[in-house]
Amino acid sequence: MTDQHEKRRFPRLSITDEEYSIRFQSRGLDIVNSRLVNLSAGGCGLEVQMVDAHDLEMGDILESIYLDHPDLPYVPLSGVIVRLLGKVPGKTSGYILVGMEFLGITPFLQGLIADHVTVQLGQE
Repeated sequence: MTDQHEKRRFPRLSITDEEYSIRFQSRGLDIVNSRLVNLSAGGCGLEVQMVDAHDLEMGDILESIYLDHPDLPYVPLSGVIVRLLGKVPGKTSGYILVGMEFLGITPFLQGLIADHVTVQLGQE
Protein backbone atom coordinates (compact mmCIF):
# COMPACT_ATOMS: atom_id res chain seq x y z
CA MET A 1 0.00 0.00 0.00
CA THR A 2 1.36 3.41 -0.96
CA ASP A 3 1.55 6.43 1.31
CA GLN A 4 -1.22 8.06 -0.75
CA HIS A 5 -3.60 5.16 -0.04
CA GLU A 6 -2.69 5.21 3.66
CA LYS A 7 -3.80 8.87 3.87
CA ARG A 8 -7.28 8.12 2.54
CA ARG A 9 -10.04 7.87 5.12
CA PHE A 10 -12.26 5.80 2.82
CA PRO A 11 -11.65 3.29 0.01
CA ARG A 12 -12.01 4.82 -3.44
CA LEU A 13 -13.72 3.24 -6.43
CA SER A 14 -12.37 4.14 -9.88
CA ILE A 15 -15.24 4.45 -12.33
CA THR A 16 -15.16 3.65 -16.02
CA ASP A 17 -18.76 2.46 -16.23
CA GLU A 18 -21.28 4.75 -17.94
CA GLU A 19 -23.90 3.44 -15.52
CA TYR A 20 -22.69 6.17 -13.15
CA SER A 21 -23.41 9.82 -13.82
CA ILE A 22 -23.33 13.03 -11.85
CA ARG A 23 -24.80 16.48 -12.06
CA PHE A 24 -24.36 19.49 -9.82
CA GLN A 25 -24.68 23.24 -9.59
CA SER A 26 -21.92 25.82 -9.35
CA ARG A 27 -22.83 29.45 -8.74
CA GLY A 28 -26.45 28.63 -9.57
CA LEU A 29 -25.66 27.07 -12.96
CA ASP A 30 -26.46 23.43 -13.74
CA ILE A 31 -23.36 21.46 -14.75
CA VAL A 32 -24.39 18.33 -16.61
CA ASN A 33 -21.42 17.68 -18.93
CA SER A 34 -19.29 16.03 -16.27
CA ARG A 35 -18.18 12.47 -15.71
CA LEU A 36 -17.76 10.74 -12.36
CA VAL A 37 -14.27 9.21 -12.36
CA ASN A 38 -14.00 8.03 -8.76
CA LEU A 39 -16.13 7.78 -5.66
CA SER A 40 -15.61 7.30 -1.95
CA ALA A 41 -17.72 7.93 1.14
CA GLY A 42 -15.76 11.17 1.60
CA GLY A 43 -16.09 12.65 -1.88
CA CYS A 44 -15.54 12.07 -5.55
CA GLY A 45 -13.46 12.96 -8.58
CA LEU A 46 -14.96 14.49 -11.70
CA GLU A 47 -13.99 15.27 -15.25
CA VAL A 48 -15.54 18.66 -15.99
CA GLN A 49 -15.55 20.06 -19.51
CA MET A 50 -13.66 23.36 -19.84
CA VAL A 51 -16.78 25.10 -21.12
CA ASP A 52 -18.29 24.46 -17.66
CA ALA A 53 -15.08 24.68 -15.63
CA HIS A 54 -13.72 28.13 -16.46
CA ASP A 55 -15.16 29.66 -13.25
CA LEU A 56 -14.35 26.77 -10.89
CA GLU A 57 -11.73 27.49 -8.21
CA MET A 58 -10.27 25.71 -5.20
CA GLY A 59 -12.58 26.09 -2.22
CA ASP A 60 -15.73 26.64 -4.32
CA ILE A 61 -18.87 25.02 -2.96
CA LEU A 62 -20.75 22.73 -5.33
CA GLU A 63 -24.46 22.31 -4.65
CA SER A 64 -27.28 20.00 -5.67
CA ILE A 65 -24.85 17.17 -6.39
CA TYR A 66 -26.71 14.09 -7.55
CA LEU A 67 -24.94 10.74 -7.87
CA ASP A 68 -27.02 8.94 -10.46
CA HIS A 69 -26.72 5.17 -10.12
CA PRO A 70 -29.45 2.66 -9.24
CA ASP A 71 -27.60 1.47 -6.11
CA LEU A 72 -26.79 4.93 -4.71
CA PRO A 73 -29.06 7.33 -2.83
CA TYR A 74 -30.48 9.96 -5.18
CA VAL A 75 -30.48 12.92 -2.80
CA PRO A 76 -28.93 16.37 -3.12
CA LEU A 77 -25.44 16.59 -1.65
CA SER A 78 -22.99 19.46 -1.42
CA GLY A 79 -19.22 19.55 -1.54
CA VAL A 80 -16.13 21.69 -1.65
CA ILE A 81 -13.47 21.61 -4.36
CA VAL A 82 -10.21 20.41 -2.80
CA ARG A 83 -8.24 19.71 -6.01
CA LEU A 84 -8.15 21.09 -9.56
CA LEU A 85 -5.90 19.39 -12.09
CA GLY A 86 -5.42 20.55 -15.66
CA LYS A 87 -6.76 24.06 -15.28
CA VAL A 88 -4.12 26.26 -16.85
CA PRO A 89 -4.24 29.76 -18.32
CA GLY A 90 -5.32 29.72 -21.95
CA LYS A 91 -6.83 26.23 -21.88
CA THR A 92 -10.22 26.45 -23.59
CA SER A 93 -11.03 22.88 -24.60
CA GLY A 94 -10.96 19.43 -23.09
CA TYR A 95 -11.60 18.92 -19.42
CA ILE A 96 -10.14 19.41 -15.95
CA LEU A 97 -10.14 16.98 -13.05
CA VAL A 98 -11.95 18.18 -9.95
CA GLY A 99 -11.52 16.59 -6.53
CA MET A 100 -14.53 17.26 -4.34
CA GLU A 101 -15.10 16.50 -0.66
CA PHE A 102 -18.67 16.07 0.56
CA LEU A 103 -19.93 18.67 3.04
CA GLY A 104 -22.52 18.03 5.72
CA ILE A 105 -23.16 14.46 4.60
CA THR A 106 -25.08 12.45 7.16
CA PRO A 107 -23.48 9.32 8.61
CA PHE A 108 -26.35 7.30 7.12
CA LEU A 109 -25.72 8.54 3.55
CA GLN A 110 -21.98 8.23 4.00
CA GLY A 111 -22.51 4.63 5.10
CA LEU A 112 -24.65 3.85 2.05
CA ILE A 113 -21.94 5.20 -0.28
CA ALA A 114 -19.21 3.37 1.67
CA ASP A 115 -21.16 0.10 1.43
CA HIS A 116 -21.62 0.56 -2.32
CA VAL A 117 -17.91 1.20 -2.84
CA THR A 118 -16.99 -1.82 -0.72
CA VAL A 119 -19.31 -4.11 -2.69
CA GLN A 120 -18.02 -2.78 -6.04
CA LEU A 121 -14.42 -3.30 -4.92
CA GLY A 122 -15.26 -6.89 -3.97
CA GLN A 123 -14.36 -6.29 -0.32
CA GLU A 124 -17.68 -7.35 1.19
